[in-house]
Amino acid sequence: MQNPHFELAEIQRLAAEWKIEKKSGWFSAPSCSTDYVIHVFQCSEIEAVEIILEGISMLKLEDFQASVMVWDDVADEYGLCSYLGRNWYVKLRIDDDNVLNEISFHPCEKDMQLPSGRILTVSIAKEDLPPWRKVKK
Repeated sequence: MQNPHFELAEIQRLAAEWKIEKKSGWFSAPSCSTDYVIHVFQCSEIEAVEIILEGISMLKLEDFQASVMVWDDVADEYGLCSYLGRNWYVKLRIDDDNVLNEISFHPCEKDMQLPSGRILTVSIAKEDLPPWRKVKK
């Protein structure tokens, strides 16, 4: 079984540090992640960031999916099971300046099988997808 490229404990430490110090610049794609969480929970941006940080703190090594290339760099993918009533797809990395970059955090849009054998099922209906995620026909 493949191991994460980044130490999960370090990812969680950086997320906790961000939560305390309210650092800026850790979201590489805030419109994708925070806006998605805002859409799902009808919450504020501040609440969405809190939901994402709490979700990251709940990740376990058995939630690891794979390390993938993103923008010519490595990122780790996780599947977070049954967090706030949904299964979540999470992708993140630590950049060269030791800053946590949260790349993706959204409900599973398709089934996801983890190397552990656990299957995380779709947890958002197609009709409930945010407008920017709906496939145009």
